[in-house]
Amino acid sequence: EQLSLDQLVAESVQHFVEEALKKNIDIGFDLHQTAVAGDRFLLRDLIDNLVDNAIRYAPSGSAVTVSCMMRDGLRLLTIEDAGPGIPESEKERVFNRFYRLDQTQSGSGLGLSIVRDIAKDHDASIRVESGVDGKGTMFVVIFPPPHATDFRK
Repeated sequence: EQLSLDQLVAESVQHFVEEALKKNIDIGFDLHQTAVAGDRFLLRDLIDNLVDNAIRYAPSGSAVTVSCMMRDGLRLLTIEDAGPGIPESEKERVFNRFYRLDQTQSGSGLGLSIVRDIAKDHDASIRVESGVDGKGTMFVVIFPPPHATDFRK
């Protein structure tokens, strides 16, 4: 169905505000009207996993920024944290099932694998980059224009 990605993000992150406050993390938003075609439940799961990871790995007193926008016909969702970052050699491995970069954090190592699968199911791509000034991590999900995908397969 046609969905408002910015509205899905706004709904999703409400569940993480309390967790961010506990860690004194400033969670910010830059949400622009962004239409995508997809499954509401799966896209919420994608957003939830990425925001949860950002808050989990961001140090106390830092920031997490969630953005969505349209650029050059593509729909972009970005989640950026000020955490320790991901070494270049590990950036593709974080999408593998059961892979965990930090063994001290709780979790099964499935979240980013699920995110990648959901993105693929929506003909979207996902990449991981270093944050501003090489600090932290930014996940970028790139969705095609809504009319370019037929989800009735």
